[in-house]
Amino acid sequence: MKAKPSNPPHAPLLGRFLFGVLVLLAALVAGQSLLWRWSTGALAEGFSDWVIKHRAQGWSINHDIPDRSGWPFAARLTIPRLAIESPGDEASGQGMGWEVQTLTLATPLPLPDALRLEATGPQALRLGATRIPFTTESFTALLPLEAGQPPRRANALMQGIVAQTPDGVLTINRLGGDANWVRTAEAALTLQFAAEDAALPQAWLRAPALAGFGPRLSRLEFDGALYGSVLPLPSLREQLDAWRASDGKLDVRQLRLAWGDLDAGLRLSARLDPALQPALAGTLSVTNPNAALDSLARSGLIQRRALDGTKFAVGMLTRRPTNGGPPVAEIPVTLQNGVVSVAQLPLSRLPPIVWPQH
Repeated sequence: MKAKPSNPPHAPLLGRFLFGVLVLLAALVAGQSLLWRWSTGALAEGFSDWVIKHRAQGWSINHDIPDRSGWPFAARLTIPRLAIESPGDEASGQGMGWEVQTLTLATPLPLPDALRLEATGPQALRLGATRIPFTTESFTALLPLEAGQPPRRANALMQGIVAQTPDGVLTINRLGGDANWVRTAEAALTLQFAAEDAALPQAWLRAPALAGFGPRLSRLEFDGALYGSVLPLPSLREQLDAWRASDGKLDVRQLRLAWGDLDAGLRLSARLDPALQPALAGTLSVTNPNAALDSLARSGLIQRRALDGTKFAVGMLTRRPTNGGPPVAEIPVTLQNGVVSVAQLPLSRLPPIVWPQH
């Protein structure tokens, strides 16, 4: 009679190994579940605190019951039918607001190092008494997070914008922006944004001053920084006076517009004088200025009989880049004591700004 074969000596070791793996996986799943519950709870609590704080400041914020999801690799809070209104009477054209069908807040797990916002569905923007419904193919924003610190940077991207303005349909293929708050002895807010490939409402082109540039705006970009302290004082005038006293200034590093034959950029630095009136100095650069002047003449902004003289004057300020390319006119621009000067020639006087007392 033959003896039964014995079990391989490594079988008990393999069984214990598999059991240990299962225990480890169960511990990981349990730990991830606890982290997800804590993270979604933190998102819900943070959003609730934000709503309570702004309601106490006079904001109107309404929404349906938020929903938690995203397990296991994200903590996600979905807020349906969100409507945010700043203080101000819509009937009198004050304040602003935003409505969105669904706003989602999410952080990655297990390392929640950023807060991602995504808006989906029909939306609407209110500026004063004007309400502008719009849709997007995508609308996302990202705020990097630091332990124990409020977010200091945010970037947003909107694609495929279709807006129903009072003057007709406005479409923008891509709109992106980046904001950065620097909390130092010289507080600063830096902002960059760019809009690309926009189709303007037809009603905007009925104005002769705009018709000559055509319905397609290729690019609008801005890069600037705001320095100084903005204090929560009772009136706007007091806030502006305190900002001026803190050596407040606005630096526009680049404001560029490419629209039809116009390709222009502006760099300037602006402050408020003791009377709280703007004072600035900068440089307007125009690429291929003759083509831009021809467009202005077709729009009626420059009289035909003055076109040749204007081209001659601008030509004196035009140079050709050393590395080739079209000519560029560099034109100094200033605003001082209400007088606008171009190339040191006074052109017009602006009426003083009357700031509200409250």
